[in-house]
Amino acid sequence: MPRFILAESDSFDPYFNLSFEKYLFDNVQEGEFVFFLWQNERTVVCGRNQNVYNECNLTSLKGLGGKLARRDSGGGAVFHDHGNLNFSFIARDDLYDVDRQLKVIEDAVAQFGLPATRTGRNDITILGKKFSGSAFHKAHGTNLHHGTIMINVDTLLLQSVLNVSHAKLESNGVESVTSRVLNLNELTGDITVDSMKIALKDAFLHTFKTDRFNDALFVSGKSVVSGTGRTGWTASGSMLAMLQALSNDQKRFQSDEWIYGTKISFTNEFGKKFDWGEITFQFEVKGSNITSARVFSDSLHPNFITRLEYELPGRMYIYEDLGNTVDLVAKSFKSNKDEAEEIKIIANDIKSLIAESI
Repeated sequence: MPRFILAESDSFDPYFNLSFEKYLFDNVQEGEFVFFLWQNERTVVCGRNQNVYNECNLTSLKGLGGKLARRDSGGGAVFHDHGNLNFSFIARDDLYDVDRQLKVIEDAVAQFGLPATRTGRNDITILGKKFSGSAFHKAHGTNLHHGTIMINVDTLLLQSVLNVSHAKLESNGVESVTSRVLNLNELTGDITVDSMKIALKDAFLHTFKTDRFNDALFVSGKSVVSGTGRTGWTASGSMLAMLQALSNDQKRFQSDEWIYGTKISFTNEFGKKFDWGEITFQFEVKGSNITSARVFSDSLHPNFITRLEYELPGRMYIYEDLGNTVDLVAKSFKSNKDEAEEIKIIANDIKSLIAESI
């Protein structure tokens, strides 16, 4: 029988919460499923492969006392404040099911009489407006599906700190980011962060056909795990080891190297928006050889983008060599059928972009 673990954090520090989420990701075992609920203070969180300088108005964010963070998953930049609730589903391959996980969100909203619809790559909408988006990460047979639920987000602040590309807005037929999103409490005052937490827990138990969570992890402040009846799980094996892991990962998540990445003195740049997301290439080319490269994207397949960026330096700046590199990286992913097909589509679009740009 699966073991279902509820995790909650009362910290609003994005670097701590991302670290605790990673700790859950690193330690979940086969036959276990973690459901994590958390919130951040004013924060712009960028996807793993995004260019933060393009995605965020850094001057506005710093002026508001906000924080900038980067997560391990792909997807686009999002704004978090106390009016937003974050969820994370963490499981090994044996229990992971995105459709079932999204149903938890839909069923929770349905408890308030609101019909939710899945649209686009990773969105859940009501009346055509987005209130929830998801992003994904996978490593060594462990999967993370996390996302946002807009309950009472300050949309004026959201618009002032996020730079959404014109191509993305045009593809949705809207003029601004705030015109395509929706706070759930605009539809009913019954929805608060606390009432949504209760609804999500109920929806999770119902969707996964269980009457209770087997264990609970409650994180208070920056370091203390304040309650778990859990036995036989790595997280409860050594408190000292747990705190050390959290401290190390928190340093990584709040480091400039992780958040801002490495800038290169690029000589060539091109990009395009596709149905699966946007992508931009930057190359430093000397003679006919690529000496350094950056690849920025909000693709939901961050491992593919990261691997592609890694493989580009040393290649020749010609279509044949770059196209072969794209194919090589795509074929290296031993993924499930659906994911393999998605990566094949991305690879073909990238090769077409290269062909028209070089």
